[in-house]
Amino acid sequence: MATPGWLRATAGGLLLACPIAAGEWEPPPALWADEVRSPLGVVVTSSPEASAAGARILAAGGNAVDAAVAAAFALGVAEPGSSGLGGGTVILVRLADGRLVALDGLTTVPAAINRAALQATRERGEPFGYLGVATPVTLAALARVLAQYGTMRLDQVLAPAIELATFGYGITPAHRAFLESYLGTIRQSPYLAGLLLRDGWDLWEERHRFCNDDLAATLRRIAAEGPAVFYRGEIAAAIEADMLREGGFLRRADLARADATPRLPVVGRYRGYEVISFPCAGGVALIEALHILERFPSERLRSDSADRLHLLVEAARIALADSEEARLPLAVRTGSLLAPAFAARRAALIRSDRALSDAEIAERPTTPWEERDTTHLSVADRFGNVAVFTQSLGRTFGSHVATPGLGFAYNSFLESFHFADPAHPDAIRPGRTPYATVAPTMLLRDGKPVLALGSAGTMRLVPSILNVISNVVDRGMSLRDAMAFPRVLWGGRKENKVYVEIAPPITDAQVDELQRRGFVQVYRLRFPPRDIDLSAFGGVNAIAFDGDGTVVGVADPRRQGCAAAPASVRPSLADHS
Repeated sequence: MATPGWLRATAGGLLLACPIAAGEWEPPPALWADEVRSPLGVVVTSSPEASAAGARILAAGGNAVDAAVAAAFALGVAEPGSSGLGGGTVILVRLADGRLVALDGLTTVPAAINRAALQATRERGEPFGYLGVATPVTLAALARVLAQYGTMRLDQVLAPAIELATFGYGITPAHRAFLESYLGTIRQSPYLAGLLLRDGWDLWEERHRFCNDDLAATLRRIAAEGPAVFYRGEIAAAIEADMLREGGFLRRADLARADATPRLPVVGRYRGYEVISFPCAGGVALIEALHILERFPSERLRSDSADRLHLLVEAARIALADSEEARLPLAVRTGSLLAPAFAARRAALIRSDRALSDAEIAERPTTPWEERDTTHLSVADRFGNVAVFTQSLGRTFGSHVATPGLGFAYNSFLESFHFADPAHPDAIRPGRTPYATVAPTMLLRDGKPVLALGSAGTMRLVPSILNVISNVVDRGMSLRDAMAFPRVLWGGRKENKVYVEIAPPITDAQVDELQRRGFVQVYRLRFPPRDIDLSAFGGVNAIAFDGDGTVVGVADPRRQGCAAAPASVRPSLADHS
């Protein structure tokens, strides 16, 4: 099989930078990425079909919000393990007039939760299944941002997703690897297994195109009747009946209360750039990490040395620990983690000759929480609007259960809470949203967008974004080079591990030096890697803005993502406003 190639061509009126085909893709002998450049807008996601769906909306005259919502719905079809109607979505938008919009569509804890049942399940080490399902808010978030800031109707932006579910889509090799890793638990849900597996048991061949008639029918009902059918109507009734039958806590009353909540974005600065991110643990940790890095000379981050790797790891490690201890949104309200003086104190802890101990960084241990999978999309249009959305089901394929006939998996976010002690900072309680490391982010210079990005990767999500921003700002790289540059990531306190891609200019000698300094647990990724290992290094999907009005889109090669742009556009109402 040939070296992996990318399609950079005009197809169906779209400009694409995508893997040629899932069945023709191999893990690369080295990291590299490709880009799409267009003055008409760009859509970047982890799915070729979802990127094309958003670009079609731009070509039809829609704005960035229209295209992002269409791509988000399409991701729920074509990347069903990472997003969908059963999960949550966080949204950050910068409108052409400079207004910022942040909508919190994270899942919420149902009112009828039973702490004792959840704790007993955890103690037995059993899958949570229906017990782990929180109230899904993705549909409410997407519908709200579309109604307030889009220009198209819900049925118009749902059309590409309905088409994908009806006529089929192909999953990327990375997502197929996730499917394989969760094969055992998926098989325990006959309905979900029937949607994803051949004869409900085995993986399909790589070239298989998945059709989901049940999901297509669900999406058609939403297109015809609006979100109310999902949250208060017949779909809500079907969800409640299934939850009652299977022991889940979600009820129609919880669904009826579901809505996206407006938030104030968090704002920081990094070497002359304004950094805007979503106001949750991930967004705050990212800005704190950048503030910490800014206390050190940029030359240190340009050097190809163990010192650079050390600094990136410790900045992320400290910031993530702080966001865990603070238990946002309290820290967002106080702003303590975003204060430059606070970052200066935390940066002063870093030692160039040794790794900090856990006790030096954090006062108390936190509850280990489960690995999650997310997906991110970035969109810009020709009018100057920018939208970045991050979506998740919790674990890959969420709770690994689904209501027969509806066609989508439920999230697993309840398992991330603490159950035994109601006074615990992570204690589960009705209406609460989970701790979230998501961080859809934008960088501005002199009031103009320069970079828009986000990532998948759980605790490695923030370090992945941090790597890319540092590559662009400190090393002066193009977005394409910054995305392909090998990463060093902190894996979180649960793992206490450093992840490093061994590719030039990162060497084994540099990693040996990290271990000598006390970073004992190190995972070294060598090339060519397995798909599942490659995807462990994040899934950043990003857009950059040239000064001449050109938008540049680059998808993360680690998850075989895709950037797409319209080759031409039809006039829209915005053209005459």
